[in-house]
Amino acid sequence: MGLVYIEHPELGPQKTRLSSDVAASASSSTVENNDGFATNDYVVFGKPGEELTEIVKLTSTTGNTTLGHTTGPVFAHSARTPTSQIKYNQVKIYSATSETGTYSLLATIDLDIDEKETIYDDTTGDSSTWYKVKYYNETTTALSDFSSAVQATGYTEQSLYSMQSEILEDFGDPHADEIGRNRLRSYLRAGVRRLTLDLIKTYPTFRRNYTTQSLTADDEEYDYPTRFLGFYMIWVNFSGSTKANAYKIEKFESEEALDEPSLTFNEGDPRIFLRDTSYIIKPTPDTTGGTAFLWYWDYPTAMTDPVDTHGLPHGAREPLIAYTLYRLWLTRGEAQTETSDRYRQEWRDSKDEWMEFVGQTRSVHAPRQVRVTYGQDMYSG
Repeated sequence: MGLVYIEHPELGPQKTRLSSDVAASASSSTVENNDGFATNDYVVFGKPGEELTEIVKLTSTTGNTTLGHTTGPVFAHSARTPTSQIKYNQVKIYSATSETGTYSLLATIDLDIDEKETIYDDTTGDSSTWYKVKYYNETTTALSDFSSAVQATGYTEQSLYSMQSEILEDFGDPHADEIGRNRLRSYLRAGVRRLTLDLIKTYPTFRRNYTTQSLTADDEEYDYPTRFLGFYMIWVNFSGSTKANAYKIEKFESEEALDEPSLTFNEGDPRIFLRDTSYIIKPTPDTTGGTAFLWYWDYPTAMTDPVDTHGLPHGAREPLIAYTLYRLWLTRGEAQTETSDRYRQEWRDSKDEWMEFVGQTRSVHAPRQVRVTYGQDMYSG
């Protein structure tokens, strides 16, 4: 048996509030502004996770303030209750015996919007079962993309979803009503980049990578490698593919240095000029078939899906969470300066402790597992 915990989809884009009380089974309600709402839309009366919150299907919109709903709501709702569009009213649960196997539909169930999560009890599943879900609109038959696959053992503590959930709880917004998981993902990615930079400055052997670039006649500009952070060595062979006949780059310069009128270039002393997203090789190759040999530092793969991990040595979770909370409270302005300063200091202290730990251990520990859940931004890019 396995319990599948499914995070609810984000609300919107249209959001308003009731402008007067609505009785149970009322055929219409009055809102502050019905602009953007339409017949057959599903709307949520209330806040997800709160008692009596429910999903209602609209049958009409009238004027600027009236929503029609012939069959609902089931419960009475008071004026000022949040009223929001929701793209889906159901969820489809699929399972497979392996992560890359064929996923079969287990069930289609209504979203339990008055609970923190919708829960499905898979009585046939076990610890080796893998799950995916799709949100579903019962009226339009619209389906979301598949979620990322999650085994019944759940997300790791180092996963994007696990870190987002802890941040949301700490920030007092457990259902992401205010800030959204996409925003947290952006801050966490920024935190990974900052930690990676500090890690490389202290321990330059971390995150080293190597690749080659084929040179093309009359093409001086080439894209950086994937997740590029910085070069630490380049050799260039203008006429072949072997390093034996290549010349080492002795100097890296910014693109602005190309404006120096006295500069001259020759293949025996090649130069590299750096742009924001690419680099320039001088002299410009005059034949196709040459090779640039690139040694560089890179960032870990960016976290996109809820199951993705930060990619840094064990222990990075704590400073990443502190950094994100610091960024969140910083947006609150002067009223929360003391709180943001506290998290900034926590970020610095936990980062220093982590750097010391990395230096002592130089190892990655296997993370623990947590329950099966699905993030509400699992379909976003």
